[in-house]
Amino acid sequence: MKKVNIKKFDVAYEHLAREKDPLLHIKAVELLLAEIGMEDEFTDALKEKAFVENFFLLWERAGMEEVDPKERPGLKKLGELSKLLYEKSDYRGLCKLFSDVAFRHLANFLRLEERKDFKTITDHDLYTKDFMPPEVYLQFFLIETLAKRNDFDWNRGEEIARQNLICFILCFGDMYEFFHEEEE
Repeated sequence: MKKVNIKKFDVAYEHLAREKDPLLHIKAVELLLAEIGMEDEFTDALKEKAFVENFFLLWERAGMEEVDPKERPGLKKLGELSKLLYEKSDYRGLCKLFSDVAFRHLANFLRLEERKDFKTITDHDLYTKDFMPPEVYLQFFLIETLAKRNDFDWNRGEEIARQNLICFILCFGDMYEFFHEEEE
């Protein structure tokens, strides 16, 4: 991860949360994702009309293929809930659902339940104690923003909502791959 220009990052971060012009919003997301080398993936995903829908269909299909829930617990429920939230355009709820999955993955990966060196566990604690690479920290930070930041405005039009969902999906997918690669 390259050295972050804090002022530029802060401006882009606020544009992610509040910008109403889709073109300015795209630039903000690109700048944020450039910090982790994912701006080209974002640009490519924007061109793919069904990118967002395909992501949620993937979880629905995976849940349908769930033979033994012990192998992949909750996958069917995740698919059903994500489809329902997506159809209702409850994007905050949708992102919260997947951010909780990401945090559980992170907690399991780091075996946090076994650790005694945390009074409370936050993503910032994990980053400052070098348990999380900077790229994963930034992705988790963006995921948490889209899911849980109270003043984050999801109601700025469908195009901006789609851009935010693409950012979310890219970060979630990359984190998911990171955990699986590290586990192996």
